[in-house]
Amino acid sequence: MSAPSRNLVLAVDGGQTSSRAIVATTDGDILGWGDGPACDHLHGPNGVERNRQAIQVSARAALADAGLGADRIFAVGLGLTSAPRESSLLHHVTGIVQEVCDPDTIWIDSDCVSNLAGASGNRGGVVVIAGGGSIAYGVDAEGREAIAGGLGYLMGDEGSAWYIGLRAIQAAAKAHDRRGAPTALLPKVLERYGLGSIREVSHILYATDFKRDRVSAFAPEVVRLAREGDATAAAIVNDAGRMLGKTALGVLRQLFQEAEFVAIYPTGGVFRAGDLILDPFRSAIGAARPAAQITMPRFSPVVGAFLKSLERAGIPATGETLARLDAGLAMRAGRQ
Repeated sequence: MSAPSRNLVLAVDGGQTSSRAIVATTDGDILGWGDGPACDHLHGPNGVERNRQAIQVSARAALADAGLGADRIFAVGLGLTSAPRESSLLHHVTGIVQEVCDPDTIWIDSDCVSNLAGASGNRGGVVVIAGGGSIAYGVDAEGREAIAGGLGYLMGDEGSAWYIGLRAIQAAAKAHDRRGAPTALLPKVLERYGLGSIREVSHILYATDFKRDRVSAFAPEVVRLAREGDATAAAIVNDAGRMLGKTALGVLRQLFQEAEFVAIYPTGGVFRAGDLILDPFRSAIGAARPAAQITMPRFSPVVGAFLKSLERAGIPATGETLARLDAGLAMRAGRQ
């Protein structure tokens, strides 16, 4: 029996909330999907092992879903929140991949690159990612790149789920001791974290085993209260949208002329808040760059990683390739 043909691509999107992988043919037929745990910074506590789990669990799940062996994979693409280009630990990621398969080519880059590739169909523009963290990344017609934000929660992550959750906890504390206005956030924070008093929140935030997603996961509740009319929650969400707009403007100012048309793609879980986030986001951008256009993403970040892996392998993604991806994604959506 002849050996199976090595003609498949494995792509992984590793984010701060979860990871996703696909196995696809080079012409865009998606054969398998897999999910895994979150990635995190390689330099963080157990960073390499956390990335190993995220990449390998999602990759093996996608291969199992496709019913195919890893020996069919010839190219791998990984867009990872944990993969800044300046990291000295990226060689670990190559090793993690090679524990699963032995591809001819591996593309590894920050998830902001795969987010833009997916959102734009591997064209230029600006992507703003607002999930557990926040960052904006852009590419112009000449291939020049620029980044704004993305320096982590200690340096900002403005507009992210972390930012929204932390601002909400701070507002609850201020409401409790009369430094701020009364808000429904106070009882919700107490309930969420099982606190008898808001002053006990320090036991959670400063615990040695604290994980940032304990704060980020509170963001949807803040959005819900904003929709229900809580003025403090609404102000927090509105401010998050404005801050994300300012992050986009940072990239626009680095790469594009003021009157130049630019597509801006909002991606990440925070934008699921809809117009509560998008309206102030649009306003912040439109006031300074009216020629910029907010455009909904065409593909997800994991498809962006697939497109970048094709590019690395020297295989052009044709219009037919993109159409096949569209069809496969529509079919999957219909099954869910």
